[in-house]
Amino acid sequence: MQDSEITPLKAAAARLAAFVDRLRPSSIADAEAAAYNIRREIAHLAERRQEAEALRADVLRLLVRPGIQSFYAESGVRSGMGFWLELKQRLGRRLLPSPQELGPGDLLRIVFRRPQDYRWAVAVDDALWSELARSLGLGRPGDTPAAKGDPALISLLGGVRLLSYRLAGTALDRELLRAEPPLERHESPFLAQNAALLPLFERARAGGALPGPEDVRDIDVLLAQCDETIARVRRRACENGISLRLTYLLALLRQLVERQRLLLDFIAAEDRPAQAVPLAKTLLAAEQTRDHVGRFLGENVSLLARNVTDRAGDRGEHYIAEDRGAWWAMARSAAGGGAIIALLALIKTKLAMLHLPPLTEGILFGLNYGLGFLLIHLLGFVVATKQPAMTAAAIAATLEETRPREMGRLVDLAQNVLRTQFVAVLGNVALALPAACLIGYLWPPLFGETVAPVHKLTRMVDEIDPLRSGALLFAAIAGVGLFLSGLVSGYFDNQARYDQLSRRVAAAHWIAWLGPERAGRIGAFVDAHYGAIFGNLFFGMYLGIASVLDTLTGLPIDIRHVAFSSANLGLALSTLGYAALADLLPWALAGIFGIALMNLAVSFGLALYVAMKSMRRGTPQILRLAVLLLQRFARHPFSFFMPPPRAPVP
Repeated sequence: MQDSEITPLKAAAARLAAFVDRLRPSSIADAEAAAYNIRREIAHLAERRQEAEALRADVLRLLVRPGIQSFYAESGVRSGMGFWLELKQRLGRRLLPSPQELGPGDLLRIVFRRPQDYRWAVAVDDALWSELARSLGLGRPGDTPAAKGDPALISLLGGVRLLSYRLAGTALDRELLRAEPPLERHESPFLAQNAALLPLFERARAGGALPGPEDVRDIDVLLAQCDETIARVRRRACENGISLRLTYLLALLRQLVERQRLLLDFIAAEDRPAQAVPLAKTLLAAEQTRDHVGRFLGENVSLLARNVTDRAGDRGEHYIAEDRGAWWAMARSAAGGGAIIALLALIKTKLAMLHLPPLTEGILFGLNYGLGFLLIHLLGFVVATKQPAMTAAAIAATLEETRPREMGRLVDLAQNVLRTQFVAVLGNVALALPAACLIGYLWPPLFGETVAPVHKLTRMVDEIDPLRSGALLFAAIAGVGLFLSGLVSGYFDNQARYDQLSRRVAAAHWIAWLGPERAGRIGAFVDAHYGAIFGNLFFGMYLGIASVLDTLTGLPIDIRHVAFSSANLGLALSTLGYAALADLLPWALAGIFGIALMNLAVSFGLALYVAMKSMRRGTPQILRLAVLLLQRFARHPFSFFMPPPRAPVP
């Protein structure tokens, strides 16, 4: 760009920046103050038409810059590079911003020079912005599609052309065609919209009329079909799994459709200033947030999290006891899990007595926990605190289907979840503690020594004191691991569906020789337990490594899990005797209660938050649910611990 072009361009941008400075509120989120400033400027411009004309000329100068077509088509729209490359690019621009080249995006950021300007600009009512545009003289004849040679409108149509080609090309991606095979067998709406737009592009290039309302209505029908196809692929992904690549593609296709519709509506609109406002707001917000890494991650990960939480929710429905029969079944499963946890606590204690190097010790602890959790799962038993990450997804899914007037259904589900958690924790603790006591009692006559030295056992009791140790903080750290293990399980269940793992395992040559029926059963078994295997191993390694991180890093990091804390107390109580622990025992029992609450609250809260976010739900629904639960607890507290008996069948 030559200096003769840069100077007037910078001057125009500077004048518009000064104009925006007069509109900007003192508080960036104060939309009312911004609206007041805009009304004041409208009155000011009505009295000074020469100034309004100068500002209008500056706006039009910026709208015919080279590169404006790409700006309309690409600003705020995902690139075709894919998730990881775009994330890398955003991180690079965040750490080392690109030099200004006075392209359309650079000019927009000069005019709206505060990084958060989009917040108040988007919050101001569209009608008020339209009134300001009219006061500047924008939208007069010469700014409308009736003017066939209007360069600003030709640039907009050029942006539509780029979007149309890109939409058609993206729809041919192999990942999308795999998820939606009919796109190859039948006419694709993504290709049809491009074919329908080509004559309109040629007509405008030949000096004819730009697309009018009738033309846009025809294109809108095809774009609506594109939306339906995207939604259909999304629904199938909930059943068949989804990849990060497909998640990215679906979000990109939706953005391309929305941007194309926005530009076409502007070109064909009768009220030009009114239709310009949504487009301007979209472009401003896109430019000012283009390097926001957190926003980009949130937009993409929330889509993938939907499938992860859906898969976890499928498992979570099996952990919700609705009647006394299911309640007692959960109690028995939890008791079985508690017995195995007592053995795992013994093994962990013996491993600690070997005094191995910290990292080796952490890995062995993790394998002990992980393989033990996997054994519990395969035997059909449960570890109580692993349920919330799954049941939270089931609650969020019910919330998505529940209308505001049907909250009673959701309260019933949440109540069932809470009492199921109660009996699961009770079952784990009720057998882990006495089973550990039995182990501690039988160990000396069988092996001629106590299960562990006195100082080790005393320390194990001290570590669950809620006031004189970090037990509650460490229980929260364990709760984070419980939440993450639920996500890991959901992720691998999703991958098993997406990769058709059961069919691939059954078809493997080294399994197929067993016969179709047996190979099919093996494939179904792997599919059913794939997520649980990785989730349990992850949680086990998390607990094992976290327990030695304080030694490795010097930071106060450890974990406390209610079932293992109960088992440790049982080992100490049977070995040291009640008299030796009389002063510590009440605090230890209080610690077990607090650890249980913290394990459940943190894991359930995080899982519910992620599930709600993935379903585009906010906090008001959660708060309303909490209020209704408290009201029911005040009326029927016992129903939160045991379900009522079934009513007799007449």
